[in-house]
Amino acid sequence: MAKTLTTGNVIEQIEHLFGRQPEKYIIRLINEALLDIASEKQHYTVSARRDLIGHDRWYALTDDVIDIIKVEILDNNDRYVKIPKLADSHKLLRGDTDIANDDLT
Repeated sequence: MAKTLTTGNVIEQIEHLFGRQPEKYIIRLINEALLDIASEKQHYTVSARRDLIGHDRWYALTDDVIDIIKVEILDNNDRYVKIPKLADSHKLLRGDTDIANDDLT
């Protein structure tokens, strides 16, 4: 498991490598590094595959998932079918629930 870096740890490492530095310089270095990390993270995408199980409708996601761009399912004709994204899980359609229609009224 990686060691969690705090601002104090980063400052200690900079001072160890480069000697005592002005606080404004260290803060500027940290801010520039955070901007670099953020810009790289925005462009980092991963494609993942998952096997569907029986009649399961909902699947758990790992903690490292930030955003889902698209979902496609391979059908019986070896064609990928795009599934529309449900942005708000509270706005479920009547036919998109596991509850009987009588329970929704």
